[in-house]
Amino acid sequence: MSIVKTKIVASAERLFTEKGYESTSIQDIADDCSIAKGSVYKFFPSKEDLYIEILEERQLTLIEQRERIREDASLSLRERYVAEIECQLQFFLTHRLFVTNGCRQPPPYSHDRIGPYLFRMRARLMNSNRELLVRQYGEELRPLAWDAVVLFTAIANEYLLLMTSADKPLSVQELAAYIAGCMDDLVRGLLKREAKPMLTDTLMAEMAACSPESLRETAQRCKDVMFGRVASTIPELNVPNSRKRELEQVLELLKQEAEVPEPRRFLLLALLNELAKEHELAPYALQMRSWVEKFMKA
Repeated sequence: MSIVKTKIVASAERLFTEKGYESTSIQDIADDCSIAKGSVYKFFPSKEDLYIEILEERQLTLIEQRERIREDASLSLRERYVAEIECQLQFFLTHRLFVTNGCRQPPPYSHDRIGPYLFRMRARLMNSNRELLVRQYGEELRPLAWDAVVLFTAIANEYLLLMTSADKPLSVQELAAYIAGCMDDLVRGLLKREAKPMLTDTLMAEMAACSPESLRETAQRCKDVMFGRVASTIPELNVPNSRKRELEQVLELLKQEAEVPEPRRFLLLALLNELAKEHELAPYALQMRSWVEKFMKA
């Protein structure tokens, strides 16, 4: 991502959190970044586009973090469970825009584009947490999984609100373990008394339709985001124009190869290595390389 765009996104997220979406204008964001208003519109056609990109960027970050935890073979099932809870708590504490009651104004659900997007985000998170609970407690929880995830979400949200809105200095690590213990007790009680689910699959069909992304879907989105970041960063590099053109050609070749049915792994890695020679592009190249190595055989 270009330096200016990164600055805009960081400023917008902070102002949206502090002032609320409706009370924050593009001019406010431009002033905070010490740039012209037109410079913001150069990257984002509207305030909605900016808001959605922030949500998209942050959600992708959370997906990637949780995936790394699930793939960590050094952790036991229980350790992965607690680590995923801790990961979520830390994410929402870092990006307080997502802790809706902690903002001065609620998210703009009435907006044509933002409302549906927020619903899909929430539904995907609930689906992901439903699978997290089933992995931990077994398939016998499946009929009660929607109720379990609502209880889990309510507990976590209330603690997050106390930490963000009331400045309660709780340890995230200790809180994650505590919430996991609370869920142990709740799930044990639900299963022991053979509780009848309040939230059936039929009632939650709309939520269930927004299923979590597959690993490959996440990889595709990650790839698209990384391509966009590289494309917007190249023009701002402190290198000769001839080098910029060369890097743009490398990026174009990378895009083309990534879209063929059977991309050549050696070529993808060679192109990524070329991008990584520039310090500002190296983090993006490294992230894309990890996806290449994960989903393509040698």
